[in-house]
Amino acid sequence: MGSESVKVVVRCRPLNDREKALSCKMVLSMNLQRCQCFIEKPGAVDEPPKQFTFDGTYYIDQTTEQMYNEIAYPLVEGVTEGYNGTIFAYGQTGSGKSFTMQGVSEPATQKGVIPRAFEHIFESIQCAENTKFLVRASYLEIYNEEIRDLLGSDAKQRLELKEHPERGVYVRDLSMHTVHSVGECERIIEKGWRNRAVGYTLMNKDSSRSHSIFTIHLEICSTDSSDQDHLRAGKLNLVDLAGSERQSKTGATGERLREATKINLSLSALGNVISALVDGRSKYIPYRDSKLTRLLQDSLGGNTRTLMIACLSPADNNYEESLSTLRYANRAKSIQNRPRINEDPKDALLREYQEEIKKLRALLTGQLSTADLSTLLAGQFSESSPAVPSRPQSTPTEERKEKIKEEYEERLAKLQAEYNAEQESKAKLQEDIAALRSSYESKLSSLEKAKVSRGSSVPKNVGASCTSQVALEELCMSTDPMCHSTVEETSQTKLSEKDPDRAGLLESSDATAPGPLDQKHVLERLQQLEQEVVGGEQARNKELQQRQRQRKKLADQRKAQLVHALSENSEESENVLLNVYNSIQEEVHAKNQMLVKVQGKLKAAKLEIRDLQAEFEVERNDYLATIRRLEKEGQLLHSLLERMVPLVRRDCNYSNLDRLKKDAVWDEDSATWRLPDVMVQKTTLPSGGV
Repeated sequence: MGSESVKVVVRCRPLNDREKALSCKMVLSMNLQRCQCFIEKPGAVDEPPKQFTFDGTYYIDQTTEQMYNEIAYPLVEGVTEGYNGTIFAYGQTGSGKSFTMQGVSEPATQKGVIPRAFEHIFESIQCAENTKFLVRASYLEIYNEEIRDLLGSDAKQRLELKEHPERGVYVRDLSMHTVHSVGECERIIEKGWRNRAVGYTLMNKDSSRSHSIFTIHLEICSTDSSDQDHLRAGKLNLVDLAGSERQSKTGATGERLREATKINLSLSALGNVISALVDGRSKYIPYRDSKLTRLLQDSLGGNTRTLMIACLSPADNNYEESLSTLRYANRAKSIQNRPRINEDPKDALLREYQEEIKKLRALLTGQLSTADLSTLLAGQFSESSPAVPSRPQSTPTEERKEKIKEEYEERLAKLQAEYNAEQESKAKLQEDIAALRSSYESKLSSLEKAKVSRGSSVPKNVGASCTSQVALEELCMSTDPMCHSTVEETSQTKLSEKDPDRAGLLESSDATAPGPLDQKHVLERLQQLEQEVVGGEQARNKELQQRQRQRKKLADQRKAQLVHALSENSEESENVLLNVYNSIQEEVHAKNQMLVKVQGKLKAAKLEIRDLQAEFEVERNDYLATIRRLEKEGQLLHSLLERMVPLVRRDCNYSNLDRLKKDAVWDEDSATWRLPDVMVQKTTLPSGGV
């Protein structure tokens, strides 16, 4: 299994109105051909600009469309083939992360990465041949280290993060929504966006106060030439991170300050994970330090193709933040992932759908001719009732059976009404229905035995119909626990409404509905399942296929240009030594130029070392100040406890602090201590003898 590095691109936005009002100057510049970014330190005229090289650079006049087609297109295309992919935007607050991921509808060239990914995925699905897709979506946010479902009934409810040996890290009770088109995806994300936490700061009036992750899950079933199905699964994470903040610039206070603290802590944890992965010597990767890093665990060093978009502000008053972002992105380039196609996933819902569809088709083809089946699948099923056979002469046995049937239906309807009114559990309802059905079948069985003993004959067609209905119910029960009662009630109700006379033909159980109605129920379920999956609707659209090929070709050309540019940067020094010169003067001139470049790089490296040492010293002093502050707080709390312990009752378990410390347990998921319950042990003395 090969590895590939995380792809990193940088994007610079224009100066905004606030920066123009402050008369800010631009300190960022880019070489688009060589994918290089330069940043100049304000006021340091003698210092050369710091230089960084990435997988792509996009300046103020570049569009989101160009960036997506060149860099993001191959990653999203890989998701439709069964790979996992992640695209996330990083940068300080107000640097254009949400603009890059969400975008704007006008102009069309600035439509964001997320809506473009929707269009790309469904375009590939529609062009696929002999392949079906099940597409589901989820949308969550991490607000103040709490995970929320933006598409759930309660967007403020806190969800739990769990880990499974096969599924990996997942969010319990996160809602999944099946989608069939770009429009449905857009409606879902608009709903989630309205529920997302945003707030006003001095640097951004609509600042994201949480990290959000929109995930598209694909299950892919392709059929080969030998009519064998092959299952794959892909997942695309579209991540919009909240921006790092400085309180002095954002003016955050109160709740906004608390949000900013949590945001900075999670981004710091993300930086620590990147540093540990790049270091190579670290045996421990601190994924568990935040919810964000745990959710992105597979995207950083795991089974995922990852693209990081570093968003920058060109203003000189954001120099330190922009430089920090560039260093952050430069480290991320060195992360090695191990992506692979997810073949034959064990928990694929599409597998269950395909198996059920095959069973339903087999059931239909066993009762219908090929022509009738194709007519039904085309939606041309006639609603008119089939020819009604002549009704046999009514007998006392038939009347008793009809009475039992009516009693059964009445009691069943009553149970259903009670369930709807009192919201009883599914398990209890199923037990009641099963018991009622057992009673009903036993009564009918006794009647049949009595009828057989009197020499009565049972129509053959009823037996065949019974077999068909039992097969249908077994199939339905395997996929839906409530389907048992639903099919049973629906088939009998429709039969009695359309033709009350035929209701008297029911034999040994309620599963003896006439064959054509069985076919209709099977067909309805079959059509419902086939509507869940999509794929191949535009397989013969030559124009759409040509456009897709052109986009793939453009992405391949851009990749080749990038490889060539990077190779030029690395081979530049070697060419000077290997070239053949016409004269000594020409060789001296070329090598002098090379010497000047090397001296410039050496000077830049020394300045970088100086800056890093200065930053390290600042961080070190900050850590020391934090340690001293925590020590003071710890001493204060310890002194308070020593004064308060003598005041606690001796028969209370909280009077012994040492025992409490031993009984306390650290909860990794909630990042809190679980303390024992308060208990008071009362001692009762025996009554004295008289």
